[in-house]
Amino acid sequence: MRKSISAALLTTAVIVLPAGSAFAAGHSAAAAKPAAKKNVVSTRTYLGSSVDMQWGTVQVTIVVKGKLVTDLKATAPTERARSAYINGIAVPMLRKEVLQAKTVAKIKNIYGISGATMTSEAFYQSLLAALHTAHLA
Repeated sequence: MRKSISAALLTTAVIVLPAGSAFAAGHSAAAAKPAAKKNVVSTRTYLGSSVDMQWGTVQVTIVVKGKLVTDLKATAPTERARSAYINGIAVPMLRKEVLQAKTVAKIKNIYGISGATMTSEAFYQSLLAALHTAHLA
């Protein structure tokens, strides 16, 4: 009777392995079935074209997750004091508008910043190029 109890205990033993480890009893990690994949959406970065305007070049870089713009960086001329002042105000405002809009349909409704018309137009052209590269426009 004692032997049958120990045999029963051995057949119902539970082995707990840390996640990611392979079971060494004739099974390799490659042969193990992969866990069900979650629908992971990757984050990608896209660079818009450099757009020249009267006072310099504007270029937008977007970060996209799925079909949403999640982050944005832009370069704009700052060589002249007036350009540095205007672009120091306009670029963060344009960035905020794009990040609030998130989707391309809403982004296309963004208008320029008063007093920064050339920067706004160059920003928007570069942004559209980045969206096009991301296959969102």
